[in-house]
Amino acid sequence: MPSLASSIESFISSIFGAISAALSSVLAIFQGLLNAILGVLQTFLSAIGTAVSGLTQTLEGLLRFIFSNIVVLGGLAVLFVGYTAYQQRNGRSITQAPSGNKNLN
Repeated sequence: MPSLASSIESFISSIFGAISAALSSVLAIFQGLLNAILGVLQTFLSAIGTAVSGLTQTLEGLLRFIFSNIVVLGGLAVLFVGYTAYQQRNGRSITQAPSGNKNLN
């Protein structure tokens, strides 16, 4: 039959085991919450990085298009300015075309 000392030793050991398991569970809960918060933060920062990357790629494509076609765009701008200057010299405003007097009979 076990002695009283070994029974008390077994009882104290089981109490410490229960306390250790409870603390481990609490620590695991806090660790899970911290991992969830850090995961959300990481996802948010990753989304911002992806958005900035997409924006820079869009601007890069736009600038590449503009610089590739600068001669054509410049020519169109010169033609537009020339046309408006021509219209103003002839005394016609650049608005809607005059309706004129149309005979409906």
